[in-house]
Amino acid sequence: MSYRRNWIVVTVVILGLLMFIPVAQAEREEIESINCYSNTITIVQGTPGEILVGSFEGKAINRITGTHSRDVSTHHVGVIKGQGGKFTWNGFSKSLNPNGDIVIWEFSGDSTAGGAIMKAIYGTGKYKGVKGEGKSTVITKAKPIVEGTSQECQKFVGWMEY
Repeated sequence: MSYRRNWIVVTVVILGLLMFIPVAQAEREEIESINCYSNTITIVQGTPGEILVGSFEGKAINRITGTHSRDVSTHHVGVIKGQGGKFTWNGFSKSLNPNGDIVIWEFSGDSTAGGAIMKAIYGTGKYKGVKGEGKSTVITKAKPIVEGTSQECQKFVGWMEY
């Protein structure tokens, strides 16, 4: 009888101690930001009214508002195709946070949707193992200041878990 009682006491003590073991929980951050950037466009083939195929590279600053407000620098690269008056694009964007940690986003979009869908695919430091998604929409464009470039601002709404 006392043997059984000892096992019950040991089991209760172990279960009680397990309650104090910290469990890592992902932090979810809702993100809303304004991103303004300048792209340099390289045309591979451009036949007016028929096709445009090329690549782009850009740099930006993103003002993120919310619980963890911050300014983030970005560098993005991608490819673009225009045909029949419609454009599609896809690429990757590297976001550099003030603490030095980065998040890599994969994006794709088209001119009929007026923006892009983005998915977080990699992170370092605080963002290691990051998951996230969002959508960007163009809010303003400016006349290119230099031929072969584009300047615009977008609004991004999404989330990240890290």
